[in-house]
Amino acid sequence: MRIEELEGERDFLRSQLSSLSTQPKDEPLNDTFFNNPSENLDSSSTSSSASSEWSSSSSSSPPKKQKRKFKNKHSKAKKYKKEEKKFRQRVRTPSEIVQRYKSLLKTFPKMKTLSKAFQKHGIDRNTVVSTAAVAELAMAAPLVYQELISNKPSGETVLHFAKRCEEEIQSNDEVKNKIESMKADGTLLPIRRGKSV
Repeated sequence: MRIEELEGERDFLRSQLSSLSTQPKDEPLNDTFFNNPSENLDSSSTSSSASSEWSSSSSSSPPKKQKRKFKNKHSKAKKYKKEEKKFRQRVRTPSEIVQRYKSLLKTFPKMKTLSKAFQKHGIDRNTVVSTAAVAELAMAAPLVYQELISNKPSGETVLHFAKRCEEEIQSNDEVKNKIESMKADGTLLPIRRGKSV
């Protein structure tokens, strides 16, 4: 009886050993990266390509503010050149004389002297002085100026018209005093006939 029990235990142990030996020692790794290396590589390269493309497009296109700033600067320079060219052209009508005078009147406070203001606009001092009476009369006594304009003969030169304006100023004390007052307060250029400023 004892022998049969021992043999039974032996058979049981053998069956246990046999079952253990048939099981695999290591479980295979279940990693998607190793199972599909080509798929992961494609995904990585696609992401890198997209990042590179975005970086390239960002660096190649300048900001809108920079474009606008350059455009404004260019347009201002172009406008200044156009105005300067217009200033250098010879005036042919009394209205052009008045317009040029008013532009000089705006420049004068910045330049501090008439000589620098004339130089800024590329105008000869004698040219401005010889026609200043036209603008002075137009700004100080508009009604008197309009009367002279309405009686202006056809073909009369601007220099001859300027002389008539000067004669009107000298013959009218009220107008003459007003012009001197406007020169003193800066609403007219401080031009003195025959004197440099």
